[in-house]
Amino acid sequence: MTARTDRLELDRTVLGTPEELWSAWTTEAGLAGWWWHTWPDTRYRVDGRLGGTYHIEAAANGIAVRGEYLTWNPFTALEFSWIWTEDGADDPPERVSVTFSPDGERTRVHLVHTGPWTTSESAENYRQGWTFVLDALEASRS
Repeated sequence: MTARTDRLELDRTVLGTPEELWSAWTTEAGLAGWWWHTWPDTRYRVDGRLGGTYHIEAAANGIAVRGEYLTWNPFTALEFSWIWTEDGADDPPERVSVTFSPDGERTRVHLVHTGPWTTSESAENYRQGWTFVLDALEASRS
């Protein structure tokens, strides 16, 4: 049996309510507290609604990600397209879904990132990237 190369799943249990974690994911101020927050030139644009868009860019690092919100169920489920840009070149569109489930004083954040990947290298690169930002999310909440 071979591992899927087009799907990545991660779970984190983070301090805070689903409402607080939702805001961290769906507002400019929320994202600025953890997503690439160590790069001072990072810019965040969020039109938080179904069909709205987001754009996160770290120009000095030559990277950005943007997309459209495809599912918008406040405090429970979020899905968005994902277009990664590096040095001005766009990768093919992918999808990310995030669910938020209460767990006492914490919230379980379940993330699924799917793409048209043909090798395990893409999934592993995204695993490293998501681990980096999810670690930052967790640190921002403690």
